[in-house]
Amino acid sequence: MIPKSMIRLFRLLTQPLQLVFLMLAVCVASEVQADSGSGSTDEIFGGQILSLTEEKPPLKPSNDPRFQDNKDGTVTDLKEKLMWKQIDIYQEKKIWINWNDAQTYLEKFNKEAFVGYSDWRLPTRKELESLYEEGKDVPWKYYWTENVIHIDPIFGYSSCCFWSSEVYKDEYAWGFNYIRGRTYPSARGGPGLSLSTIRPVRTILGIDSGNAAP
Repeated sequence: MIPKSMIRLFRLLTQPLQLVFLMLAVCVASEVQADSGSGSTDEIFGGQILSLTEEKPPLKPSNDPRFQDNKDGTVTDLKEKLMWKQIDIYQEKKIWINWNDAQTYLEKFNKEAFVGYSDWRLPTRKELESLYEEGKDVPWKYYWTENVIHIDPIFGYSSCCFWSSEVYKDEYAWGFNYIRGRTYPSARGGPGLSLSTIRPVRTILGIDSGNAAP
């Protein structure tokens, strides 16, 4: 057991060091505040924030006749006879979503009858994969991560990873990664940190004889 007199002596000897560290911290904080006032920023942190907030240049359209921009926030895939929401949920709300919360979102989405339809759903793995095109590149930047999404630019600066409607075992569901072009299982109720989002889809027949909301 260490004698109390030794403990008091240790505290007395270390007090000057604590004061020095405190003064250094104040000086650093002052420099940061001064830099902020003069327009300087932390380059690494600033770069991370800019990756999320900076205005992105318009993407060059592919002019692929397969896709039709309906000018109402949806895109029709004439080949697969599917109507997709043009921008995904992360593009719209800047939040990731797990599979369980996606069900709640879709229920509300259909109650609101987006563009007049109430039969929106999560796509199957096959439907998600049908949008993957290795010859098409859309830049994807998230904080310090830079990559390329292989999807038609008609969908804008798309996210990388999407939930499908298909479950896997008891607590998992299948997703699709547009960087790698592969499916993957992920926890359905996991935290919203998996970089996963959803792009609602609906099946169309002919030009469109789907389930239009009244």
